[in-house]
Amino acid sequence: MTRPFPKAVIFDLDGTLVDSAPDIARALNAGFEPLGIAPYTAETAKALIGGGARAAIERAISNHGLDGAKIDQAALYQRFMAAYAAASAEGNGLYAGAHETLGALADQGMPLALCTNKSHDIALIALDALKLTGYFGSIVGVRDGQPKKPDPRALSLALSPFEVATVDAIMIGDTTADIDAAKAAGCPSIAMSYGYAKGGAVALGADLVLDHLAELPAALASLGQSRR
Repeated sequence: MTRPFPKAVIFDLDGTLVDSAPDIARALNAGFEPLGIAPYTAETAKALIGGGARAAIERAISNHGLDGAKIDQAALYQRFMAAYAAASAEGNGLYAGAHETLGALADQGMPLALCTNKSHDIALIALDALKLTGYFGSIVGVRDGQPKKPDPRALSLALSPFEVATVDAIMIGDTTADIDAAKAAGCPSIAMSYGYAKGGAVALGADLVLDHLAELPAALASLGQSRR
């Protein structure tokens, strides 16, 4: 029997399944501490999230009017990543309903993929600490030479173990990187309103906006019915 739509679900991580802003603030503070920058809070770090660690660091350098050419960015990145790994290993920030929602979809036999712009190694640390790893049949984080969102190839890569086309899957995310990747891939999408979207989730142009992860199974079932 052929599975109805969706044939697989792709999840983002940061801002979708976990509030990683406090961890990113800790990593930024560790990276920039020798430069005398005022400490970031979880709230101020949110403005820098999107596109991965290097993008966050570049935004911070620009925001503070620093001359990137005069900074040892390799050392800064190493400090950032070491602190980020340590913070991620604590397993903090899981959004309410994450385990219940992923468990319900897994019990239905739904293939689940994770596609994040977080470093692949850090993503694995975070997923293990949050006890989420076992839900996913495919995990794609950022690695050298590999596309990242909003490149639609990142979604195709995440789906490749399932042999499911992007048009038959659905992307669950919270930022332009997630929803733009889905649009470019011809993949329907759902935006979570509580995430890190700069202009609000509605402005992302997803097919649907939800406020809570617990709403997701019913929303997927409804979308599946509408596709029949």
